Order: sequence, then C-alpha cells, then structure tokens
Amino acid sequence: MKGMLFDVDGVIVDVKNSYHYAIKRTAEEFLGIEIPIEEVRRIKFSRGINNDWLVTLEVIKEYGGKAELHQVVEKFNQAYRLLRDKEELILDRGFFKKIKALGYPLGIITGRPREDIEYTFERFGLFEYFDFILDDDYIPDPELKKPHPFALHLCIESMNLSGCVYVGDSKADWEMVMYYKKMYEKPAEYIHFGKNVNIDGVKTAHTPKELILALQEALMHL
Repeated sequence: MKGMLFDVDGVIVDVKNSYHYAIKRTAEEFLGIEIPIEEVRRIKFSRGINNDWLVTLEVIKEYGGKAELHQVVEKFNQAYRLLRDKEELILDRGFFKKIKALGYPLGIITGRPREDIEYTFERFGLFEYFDFILDDDYIPDPELKKPHPFALHLCIESMNLSGCVYVGDSKADWEMVMYYKKMYEKPAEYIHFGKNVNIDGVKTAHTPKELILALQEALMHL
C-alpha cells in the first residue's frame, strides 16, 4: 500500500508567529540585542537547518554570541509555550478529510517534540486523520535526524508501506527524500509545498488545491 507522509511546520501548521519568534526571543536573550525576524528566517531557510534549537544556536553564533544547547533548549521551550496558541492551520481538517477519502494511509514525520505535536494536533483536531506520527522523540540520536533518511525509512516500515509521497517545505525535507532514494529500495517521491524555499527542478504546490492534484499524480506514477 502506498502512503502520503507530511511534515508539520510550514506545511500543515503556520509557525511564522510561534517557532520563528521563539528562535528570535531566545537568541535575543543570549545576545542582549534585537534581531530582525527576517534575519532569523533567512538563516533558518537558507542554511537548511531543520531543528529550531540548532537554528537558534546558529543565530547566536551569527551575531558573535555563545550558548550551550541545553541552555538554548530550556529558554526556547519557555518562549514557544507562550507563543504556540498563535499558530494557525495551513492545511485544515477539510483538506485531510478529502485526501483521506482517497484511501491511502497518512503519516507524519516531524522534528517537533512529542509534547508539542500532541498539543497542536489535539488543539486542531487532527489526530483522527493520521495512521502514524513520527515525532522528534522517536529518534534521540542527532545524527539520524532530518535530513538523514532514517526517519523516512522508519515511518515507511512502521506503516508497512510499499512506497510513499512526502510533502515538505524545506531543503532538509527534500534532502531527506533524496538520501532515502540512494540508501533504500522502496520508491519515494517529494512534493515541495509553500514559498519558504525555492528548490529548482522539484515538483511544487502553492495551494491546498494544487497539493491534492500533485499528490494524486505522484501516487499514480509511484
């Protein structure tokens, strides 16, 4: 059985006012200066860093500061908890109801910690649409996180899929699928969603309607 797999941040959930500002506020606390949100986003997307704790470290480093990861994690999580109710859906329940009706299993691969994904999916009523959710807690080894393809492999095998289409919005998402295709045998295709990053030569959808059509086409040829 083929399946459809999704990233969360920037694909299902708009995090421009939550995670992005948590990076900004955390970095500013360590640096003691104000950082434009546009600079935070430039560093995150241009460098293809998937984990926002690591993005925060990169921002701090960019501005000449220093911090330990455990310090960043603590401050970042505090900031995010204050911002998470600002999140909104990009792909809503109606979208997932439509694609669920196509008869394919649906899965999630996300760098969010389990507590964060559970809060968000409970808040928006999304759990019922997904057969498997692979969050950051599944992969404690930092060497195996995106863009390493292990998460994609683990999700495919856990769902007993013959192949999949993965929807992401970042360079790390695309790289994960490309690395997977080099290391594993089951077919996998990538669809880029949104405008955060432009990746030349990659199938891209900009709206939910375009995404449904792209998913159907990709699954047909998988």
